[in-house]
Amino acid sequence: MTSRAFSVARRLAGVCFAFVATGASGIAQTQPAQNLSPDRVTFYTEPNFRGESLVVEAGASVTNLEQLQRADQRPWAFAISSIQIDGAARATVFTAPGFNGDRLEITRSIADLYGAARTREPGATWDRAIVSLAVTGPQPVVVNQPYPPAPGPGRPDNRPPTTVIVVQPPPPVIIQEVRPRIDRRTAEAYVQRAFREVLDRPADPEGLHTYTDRILREGWSEQQMIQQLQRSSEARSINADQAITKIYRDVLGREPDARGLATYRAKWKDGWTQGQIRDDLRRSPEGHDTYIRLTITKAYREVLGREPDPAGYATYEKAMRERGYTEQQVRAALMSGDEYRQRRGKR
Repeated sequence: MTSRAFSVARRLAGVCFAFVATGASGIAQTQPAQNLSPDRVTFYTEPNFRGESLVVEAGASVTNLEQLQRADQRPWAFAISSIQIDGAARATVFTAPGFNGDRLEITRSIADLYGAARTREPGATWDRAIVSLAVTGPQPVVVNQPYPPAPGPGRPDNRPPTTVIVVQPPPPVIIQEVRPRIDRRTAEAYVQRAFREVLDRPADPEGLHTYTDRILREGWSEQQMIQQLQRSSEARSINADQAITKIYRDVLGREPDARGLATYRAKWKDGWTQGQIRDDLRRSPEGHDTYIRLTITKAYREVLGREPDPAGYATYEKAMRERGYTEQQVRAALMSGDEYRQRRGKR
C-alpha cells in the first residue's frame, strides 16, 4: 500500500471503515489468525463455518467482493454461506457493490445463510448473495488526550491498520444454533420455499400441514425439510435433464449447452436441489445479464404497455447493476413518471 493510501485508510478508520488493499492481484495476504484483533468476523464459503475463509477485522470494509479473489482465482462475491462473529464485532452485508441492495445486520454467528430470508426479493435467501460488507466493533473510549495527528511528511503512523485477509480455515467446527420460536405464518413460508426448492411447485395442503407442524412442534429446520423432500418418491422420480432444461429456459431463456447440462447433472447427483441450480445460474454473468434484461422488459410492458427505449433501458440497467435495484423498484420508478400518469389519464 502506498503511503497516501495508508493515510486515507487510517483517517477513515476513525469515523467509518477502513480497507487495507491487498495488492494488484486482488488476493489477500495470508496471516496467522492469532495476530488478528479479537473483534472480527469470518466469512466462509460453505455452511457450518467450513471451506475457504475471509477474515475482516472491526473497522474494515469491502466495497466490492468481485475485486477480492479466492485461492482458485474466483471472486468472493456470491460465495459466502456462513458467518462467524468473534468478540464485539458485528457485520453489515449487502447484495450489491458499494453497500447497496438488500441489507442485513449480523450480530451473532449464522451457520447457514440459506435460512436467512431477504426482504426485497420474496423467496430469496442470503446464501451466496453477499457482494459488499462492513465490519464494526465496540465504540472507542474517549480519553483526555489529543487524537494523534494524521500521518504525513515527518509524521509516520505506527498504529496497525484494520485488515481484510484470507486465512486457512481451522478444523471444521459445527455450532448448533439456538433457533428462536416462530409463528405459524413464518413456518408455512419456510415449507412453501422448501417445496419450490426441491419439487418446483407449491406445497399441497397435506404437506403444508405436516411440515409446518414439524417446524413448530419438533423444531425442524428448513434444511431438514429439504433433505426429507429429496428422499420422497416424487423427488426421486424427477428427470434431472428435463428439470435442468426447464431451469435454463426460465433463467436464461435458452436450451442448456452440453457442458452446462453435464455440470448440473453432476451437481444433481451430488444432492443439489432445483432451487440451488436456479440460484447458481442466476448468479452467473449470463444469468445476471438475462435477469436484468427480462426484468426491465417485463416492467416496461406491464407498466407502460411498450418495449423499453434505449435510453430508458440504459438508465434502469445502470440502477440494477450499480445500485441494486429490484424489479419492484424499477416498476415503482416507471409508475412515478409522466408517461405512466398520462397513460392512466387516457383510460
